[in-house]
Amino acid sequence: MSTLCVEFHEDSQWLGGSIYIDNLLAALSVLPPDQRPAVRLAFLSSSKTALAKRLLAHSTVVQKQSGAAYSNLVARLRRLHRAFSRRWPWVGRFSTRGDEVYFPVFDVSQRWRRNLYWIPDFQPLHFPTLFDSRELGLRTKSMADIAGSTGLLLLSSNAAMNDFRSFFPEATVVPRVWSFCSSLEPALHDRHLEVLQRYGLPQKFIYVANHFWKHKDHETAFKALKLLSDRGDDVFLVCTGLQADRRNPGHFASLMQALATWGIQDRVRFLGVVPREDQLELFRVAAAVVQPSRFEGWSTVIEDAKALGRPMIVSDIAVHVEQVEGLQCARLFKTSDAEDLASAISDLWPILTPGPHLDLEQEAVKRRNSVRIEAAHKFVAIVEEAAAFS
Repeated sequence: MSTLCVEFHEDSQWLGGSIYIDNLLAALSVLPPDQRPAVRLAFLSSSKTALAKRLLAHSTVVQKQSGAAYSNLVARLRRLHRAFSRRWPWVGRFSTRGDEVYFPVFDVSQRWRRNLYWIPDFQPLHFPTLFDSRELGLRTKSMADIAGSTGLLLLSSNAAMNDFRSFFPEATVVPRVWSFCSSLEPALHDRHLEVLQRYGLPQKFIYVANHFWKHKDHETAFKALKLLSDRGDDVFLVCTGLQADRRNPGHFASLMQALATWGIQDRVRFLGVVPREDQLELFRVAAAVVQPSRFEGWSTVIEDAKALGRPMIVSDIAVHVEQVEGLQCARLFKTSDAEDLASAISDLWPILTPGPHLDLEQEAVKRRNSVRIEAAHKFVAIVEEAAAFS
């Protein structure tokens, strides 16, 4: 069995990437030891955060390296390796164990390793105007370099696979689809009343759990809320997530201005980035989860809602359709169509009830556990396939 080296960098601007690794290791940890790879965690950021400690708690972890010193060392070694390998290509051949696979890898600068590449999504190619020219150039070059490399590329959905084949029809890298499922578990000690009281929330609300990035499309959710208010529907919205979009610095302020102009600012509560354990309770008690995003690689929000059996109202982008297929608790609305979203909320609101619903949670956990075991086996097979590349 190969060794999997997970290079983990916790990015406060992209919590989805960190949660992805958490979900991956949680999935691997459910397999018997002889059916999963040994996992070496290489922390390129602090190993002292709450998330880092949770990763270390997974039984698959056998080694860790951490701290800024290690991160700086890695950067220096990478620069040295690139410099030497240009003159002596054989140098890197002895730099790693033959059965060790590195993941996630976002560029081709270290071809001497057995890399499992990852392109989380193709948002820059769908919405190039959301990126400045430098970042857009870097991202598109990285994608093209990976597409033209050898080895395996991990994609998160069949929708992403369709994108990849469309954008890179001549690709030489071998793409594989692997979709994570949430590792959220209902709390052993019910904290939902304490969380509601601490944040001053009403008993019944709809929950939007996205960072305030432009493509997450809070604007459509807020326009729908305005339409509902005009009709006399008393719907309350709770939002968590980072309130800054580095690519559109004025985005959050413009949303707040719109709410004030429409006179519905008292119908929305903004909590910012909350601890994961508090977010768990918000999912559990929400009457429904709304995911209005215009683009996702594989929505963590939907996977979290699925893991807890919560009703969902989600935009009908291809990946969302894929994620909620077969779920009776999910309703689709036309992407960026506030009228259609308002109609969906209006139809469901009278029959929606606040959670937690323990029977639905138990059914969802059983379903998730079955899917997670299957996903874990699939990821192990992909790692072994990546290890076989010379």
